[in-house]
Amino acid sequence: MKVLVASLTVGLFLSGGQTLATKYTTERALKYEISSSMTMETTLVEMERDGEPVEAPGGRGGMKSETEYSEIHIDHVVALEDGKPSKVKRTFEKVGGSSSMTFGEESRDSAIESPFSGITLELTAAKDGIEVEVTEGKKPDGEGALEGHRLVSFLDGLLSDDAVEVDATWELEKEAITRAMRFDLRKVLYPRPERTGEAGGGGGGRRGGGGMRGGASSMLDDVDWKGTAKLISIDKEIDGVACSIIELKIEASGERELPAMRGGRGGAFGAEMALENTAKYEVHLTGTFAFANKEKRPVKLDLEGKMRIETNNEFSGGGGSMKIHSVQEGKLEVVVECSEEAAKSEKK
Repeated sequence: MKVLVASLTVGLFLSGGQTLATKYTTERALKYEISSSMTMETTLVEMERDGEPVEAPGGRGGMKSETEYSEIHIDHVVALEDGKPSKVKRTFEKVGGSSSMTFGEESRDSAIESPFSGITLELTAAKDGIEVEVTEGKKPDGEGALEGHRLVSFLDGLLSDDAVEVDATWELEKEAITRAMRFDLRKVLYPRPERTGEAGGGGGGRRGGGGMRGGASSMLDDVDWKGTAKLISIDKEIDGVACSIIELKIEASGERELPAMRGGRGGAFGAEMALENTAKYEVHLTGTFAFANKEKRPVKLDLEGKMRIETNNEFSGGGGSMKIHSVQEGKLEVVVECSEEAAKSEKK
């Protein structure tokens, strides 16, 4: 990261500013409580059948969805090398969530379960990456289930590499934003379950690992994020802790091809139905990141904002065609709270 602007504020920091960086020590453990939610509503649906406009089921919109994720994990640095963690014990106390979808008078609710809930990982630095071992609980199934974890805090990328003063600003990298919101690990923390048959109707819904994790929610896992950070205060107290406050502005926009799908027998156009699917997305988030001055650790990340997704689908096959244009609008919130506790001694 490169500091773009620095104020001439005098007396707030020593000459040259102050470096905000997480201090790693074997004497404490950091507990992260992470929650995120997305609420979306379909505000427009337009359909054409064989080139002629037709009425969309349920009118021109009205479908609503809400997805919530919750994660609590504790990091205890077991060993250090040059001030950086070389071995970390990571205990996932809770990982899960819920999703709901409402369309007219019908609704479906689903629990989002995770194979990581209740397990403990030991992460060890190796020559060619990080070795991950499950030391407590059942190892998650699936190829790549233990990939993507890091030894350092997932919030470190929001901090500047350079010494900063009040009003200094710096750019945020795509990877740093993705990690800070935990989108980089969402596919492994909340894997989508394999379909085992027809989904049930009505209100109960089907329990599973990923619930309704697709659609707008999964689209955010790998979009072209960009953002800026600005140090706006060095003396704000949060829960009795003196903090520096970093203002964040994050956004993403673009267009992508979504996976093509094929329909089964009995669909609108028979067994040979094909689907072309493209989506334009736009997300704008603002918020703050509080960092403890004395303790040198994260305290709280608070982000919220709006998103919009415009989707174009084209079906063909069975002697007919259909085009569907839809717009979804909604809000996204991400909150991370970090606290510290005495590290439990490790058995030798």
